[in-house]
Amino acid sequence: MIRSIVYLGLAELAHRWRESLLAAGVIGVTLLAVLVLNAYRRGLEDRYAFEASGYLIAQQSGSMGEFKGSRLPASTAAELSARGSSLIVPQIHTIIGTSPENAILLRGIPLDNYTQVEPFRLIAGRPLQNGDPARRAMIGIGLAEARDIGPGDPITIRGRDFTVAGIFAVDTYADFEAWITLPEAQELLGWNDDVSVFVVPAGEGLNPGDTLPGGVSLAPRGQSAATLLAEWQPLFRLLGMVALVLALATTLALANMLWRLAWLRRRQLAILRSLGYGRAELALYLLVQGAAISLFAFILGLLGALLFTNLAQIQALGLTVKPAVSIAGAGLALLLAVAIALGASAVPAWWLSRHNLLELMRAEF
Repeated sequence: MIRSIVYLGLAELAHRWRESLLAAGVIGVTLLAVLVLNAYRRGLEDRYAFEASGYLIAQQSGSMGEFKGSRLPASTAAELSARGSSLIVPQIHTIIGTSPENAILLRGIPLDNYTQVEPFRLIAGRPLQNGDPARRAMIGIGLAEARDIGPGDPITIRGRDFTVAGIFAVDTYADFEAWITLPEAQELLGWNDDVSVFVVPAGEGLNPGDTLPGGVSLAPRGQSAATLLAEWQPLFRLLGMVALVLALATTLALANMLWRLAWLRRRQLAILRSLGYGRAELALYLLVQGAAISLFAFILGLLGALLFTNLAQIQALGLTVKPAVSIAGAGLALLLAVAIALGASAVPAWWLSRHNLLELMRAEF
């Protein structure tokens, strides 16, 4: 009995294939929006992720020193030392370039201790070290892929040519940075002895939120990335609400289509009832149709999302964010497709349950 009901439901969709494809396309657009939105959110979270490292950043209050906007005098190091810091690592963090296409995240590092506060994996070449010739740089894997350069190749940084010594990976936005020696970065920017930030261990007399004279504040390392990510969240919430409204609209549209198909077949459905098929079987008949359309829509949306995310990327602040369709995102879209199928099938099923056999049998063609 169940098998025959499933067959009848699918046969009706095959007979009305144009309407079925149109409904699947409408639902597929909604699921595509959900998948793409989740993919971009996941891509941003992956790029700006920063694990707790036990270090603090001393920067200008209210700035995002790990990207751009902070400038501190070298004398700040003495104040940090007086507060108990055993390790003080000055760095320059800035963005150089005239457009998103040629922008570079630049970091100036002291060669004697930069590896203590920034662990990395060496992908190719070798790291920067004391005794290197001038104009040597390490670049992140993301920047290397974007510029298609490797060890030994030149890279132009603020109008000056540097030679790539090595390629590293950190699995954060740092993968789009170019690292050069701190003195060379200060010379490029004309900063004399000033730096962007000081990296110090947490808990050695200094804690997040502490302030120093001259408008210097302490923040957890990685907070700038978290702040940038938080700025995107209102947009994601807004787009999420739009996706939910679209899902509700497509549920109503699919419900209307299934109701129309049931109305056209109301006499045949009444005959099935008279042959012993109950309300549950007729509800299954409608559910099969809704599920088949929603499943096909999910496949369309998933294929569209995979294609779209491979072609469209976000470029901002000198780095490229690659959206990634995740298993969790696909699962969310599939659950939404199931909810649409159930919601759309419930309306005509309820309508059929309200009519008795005599009313349906008197239907005219």
